[in-house]
Amino acid sequence: MSKIKVMSETLSNRIAAGEVIERPASVVKELVENSIDAGATFIDVEIERAGSRLIAVTDNGCGMDEEDALLSLEQHGTSKLLDESDLDHILTLGFRGEALPSIASVSRFTLQTRTADNPVGVKISSDGGSKAVPVPVGTPVGTRIEVRDLFFNLPARKKFLKSAATEEHHIEEMLSLLAIGHPETGFQLRIDNRIAFRSPAGEKIEFRLRELFGKSFVEKMLFLEHTEGDIHISGCIAAPGFTRPSRKEQKVFINSRAVEALAVYRGIKEGYSTLAEQGRYNPVILFLEMPPEELDVNVHPAKREVRFKSEYVVSRAVTAAVSAALRQMRTPEERISNDTTLPLSGKLPLSMILDSAEIRYDLPEKVQMELEVPVKQDKTFAPPVQKAAPPPPQPSVLPEESKEPLPATETNVKNSFDKAPPPAVPVPAVDFAEQKEIEKDDTAPQMIAPPEKRSPGRAAFSGDWPTRIIGVLDKTYIICEAASGLVLIDQHAAHERIMFETILDNRANGKAVQQPLLLPEMLELPRSAVTLLLNNKKVFEQLGFDVESAGGCTVMVNAIPQSFGRSRDIEGLFMDMLHELQESYGSRLPVDPEAVARAACKAAVKAHDELSMPELEKLLSELRECRQGTLCPHGRPTILAITLREIEQRFSRR
Repeated sequence: MSKIKVMSETLSNRIAAGEVIERPASVVKELVENSIDAGATFIDVEIERAGSRLIAVTDNGCGMDEEDALLSLEQHGTSKLLDESDLDHILTLGFRGEALPSIASVSRFTLQTRTADNPVGVKISSDGGSKAVPVPVGTPVGTRIEVRDLFFNLPARKKFLKSAATEEHHIEEMLSLLAIGHPETGFQLRIDNRIAFRSPAGEKIEFRLRELFGKSFVEKMLFLEHTEGDIHISGCIAAPGFTRPSRKEQKVFINSRAVEALAVYRGIKEGYSTLAEQGRYNPVILFLEMPPEELDVNVHPAKREVRFKSEYVVSRAVTAAVSAALRQMRTPEERISNDTTLPLSGKLPLSMILDSAEIRYDLPEKVQMELEVPVKQDKTFAPPVQKAAPPPPQPSVLPEESKEPLPATETNVKNSFDKAPPPAVPVPAVDFAEQKEIEKDDTAPQMIAPPEKRSPGRAAFSGDWPTRIIGVLDKTYIICEAASGLVLIDQHAAHERIMFETILDNRANGKAVQQPLLLPEMLELPRSAVTLLLNNKKVFEQLGFDVESAGGCTVMVNAIPQSFGRSRDIEGLFMDMLHELQESYGSRLPVDPEAVARAACKAAVKAHDELSMPELEKLLSELRECRQGTLCPHGRPTILAITLREIEQRFSRR
């Protein structure tokens, strides 16, 4: 007897659903794409309980007659591909014929539709893929699909869904992508009878971007049009200086389909060339129109990946488009007359113009001489005169459970000063098992005096702590002298660690001290960032933030944590915070307070920020009192030691 049997249609549909339907956002994507392919000019999406109870998509497209409605629920039933040759000329968003039967097999599915030439529509219902029976019904022209109790017959899949906030976030993100790619179509999203997003149809992409990202975002973008061969590129790119910490706002659409394309990302990076900041990404919204036979969209069931026949041609075209937009951004005369130190103004700083290999202008000789940037030189501080030690830092108020010393392992006890000298010796050892007192030489100038009192149980830095500050390298690394050699301290990483522990300490003791702003700061953020912020409002309040919605993409910041000091760029701070949370913790909403505190450390002093001597002393004093002062909250080292032994070997004294 044969062991191989042909699967039933119901079973094969459920297996296909595992590839196509990952979560409620996948259902929204497939249904909205079908509505767009049907020529709809307005699409309404209704969500209840993050899509687990109801997902309803209503459009005013061409609709279907009874025969087509029944065939649409058959596996691989489609009107978009007729033969193999059509695979090389795909211009529609959907073409596989898998979505509707897959969705119907894992939900209680209802479809109502009517064409313009039929006075009566048709209604089809199916529970878990059961055979559908058509019923006449009165309905407007177009189609309405209701998906209820998603995964009701697949409890294993249903239990892997995330929190309601997370699933709603994914739905909003998915609909935003579809809305950006099709500005000619109006969209409305209702979540639990609340309108979360509404955007009328329009010809210009600027209006859609204003509604999704805010007015200030659009004002910092440069719009472009470029044609190279068969590739037409349009959209907008960020002005130099307007950056994000992740690639989340670099969105690429090829033939109106949102895709991930490394060749395009590479072209964007090369287009910015020297104007790109290391570790940062310029927001970009690019639309590429190209012959469908030059790419393959039939790579993955979700259709997010594409392959090009020639990646080099695509990258070169994108590079040319970005470079041309940056060159034509503003005239040299306009640049000279404006402030050159506005990083987020949408204006290119003059120093960047002169240093850029991509953008060159013939400026008057006098202007070039005045704007010439002097060569950077190391600044060192002369040993200061004897002065009183700074006042001791405030005692720690850590919760008792956080004061447990770490176990004394070989890793955290071994002293790096005893190692043979590699090119860069690791940071001095941090002994959390035993507290050591450092002898104070009254005859030597003491830049950083040990605190008079330490909190009991405090696991402070116990290595060879610096005795005085020698200088600052590149306005980034504090150069200190210690008994065993030199110590370099990264001012940004050190301040991040200090802020991180301060914020969590204050929260643990219910003392999240707020710093009210003289005037509330009105911020325009992307809708996804606003949703994340408001869904986790209580967590932010516990850490010292006071933020409230002002409608649409706007939020009002009334207060920030006192540990932030003077915040120079609140909008940039919030964007960096929310981007880090979306990238690292977006699938685990609501976020953990420690995650918010870690992201909030974006407000720390930056590399190349010039600090005064008292500020440097205060920074080192506070770092010494940290529980784990040798690492920043993101795991990077704060301190690097170069032993005297290594220096002597470098000078051939040993």
